[in-house]
Amino acid sequence: MTNLTTATTEQLIQLIDEDPTRVAGLIDHTLLKPDATEEMIAQICREAMRHHFFSVCVNPTNVRFAAEQLAGSDVKVVAVVGFPLGATTTKEKVSEAQTAIENGATEIDMVINIGAVKSKDDEFTLAQITAVTQACHERGSLCKVIIETSYLTNEEKVRVCKIAKEAGADFVKTSTGFSGGGATVEDVALMRHTVGQKMGVKASGGIRSLDDARRMVAAGANRLGVSSGVRIMQEAEAAKRGGTEILGVAEAVLYVEDIPRAKKFYTEVLGLAVSQQFEDAIFLQTGQNSTLILFDINKLAERESIIPAHGARGQGHICLAVPPEQMDGWRARLLAHEIEIEHEQDWSLGTHSLYFRDPDGNSLELMDGRHYRRVWRKLQE
Repeated sequence: MTNLTTATTEQLIQLIDEDPTRVAGLIDHTLLKPDATEEMIAQICREAMRHHFFSVCVNPTNVRFAAEQLAGSDVKVVAVVGFPLGATTTKEKVSEAQTAIENGATEIDMVINIGAVKSKDDEFTLAQITAVTQACHERGSLCKVIIETSYLTNEEKVRVCKIAKEAGADFVKTSTGFSGGGATVEDVALMRHTVGQKMGVKASGGIRSLDDARRMVAAGANRLGVSSGVRIMQEAEAAKRGGTEILGVAEAVLYVEDIPRAKKFYTEVLGLAVSQQFEDAIFLQTGQNSTLILFDINKLAERESIIPAHGARGQGHICLAVPPEQMDGWRARLLAHEIEIEHEQDWSLGTHSLYFRDPDGNSLELMDGRHYRRVWRKLQE
């Protein structure tokens, strides 16, 4: 299998598309909050080992403890230096990096002096990055340079990336996450274009989902600094299974003896709004993306509509919203469990539903999660 650390952007995307859980090997599982306790550090270390993240990224004061927690595992420790402002001296940054490496860090994420870049003092910037990079390399560690993209113009981003490459740094990194701006696809693509394929690019800040992670990798990142690593892996594991995520209850059904009486109760007593009404059914809004349907139980047998009355033998019907791209995964999962799919419905709004039953005969539906959002939008037009 291709080594993630040396793979090209195209190879990384192919690997992740083949197996989304491989994204774990690109993740620096990050906790840099000033109020981080030892238990919180221990927790991210446990998570990193469980999900096989590349590393944990912590403040210098937590490096030794994190290294102890990760002893015997393949998970590395990353320490930040000059964090988060980058305003300490070169000597202090070098000393901070040396101490962190002595305590167990194998990579250093150093914040540049942003003021020096804005002042066009490229000689100072080159000297500082070179000094910290050499301190890291002499001790067998890597150096990443945080350029804090939200403060820089595109011209400044290009200039400092070239300086970092000239200084021998191993990575350029988008941001600290403390400046109010995180990684963007545009910045990552610009950084990758500037440094080429042989230098690393780390995207950090605002990466909260598997989709976010994939977009950053597609733009050119080969390392991801995230604090939402567990969530990303949950999504990756669901995607690897073929996509079997439940978004929520989209629809529930009750069977009633008297539609007008039921309408009066649900609208006047419970305050639900009517979205649609037919002679034998009424649709009530129960949330932004969910609906309660009341069917006249005496007219189920004669009902003729593309909207099925379900005819449950048990308590009724429930509809679960699922991501549209996971419908094939759900179909495969049901068939794998030898569950008969009684009906599939293509709705006029471009959405789709699968119908099946539980062991007690209750009618169940998996519906494209966009369905009712589109219904209500159309009704409001």
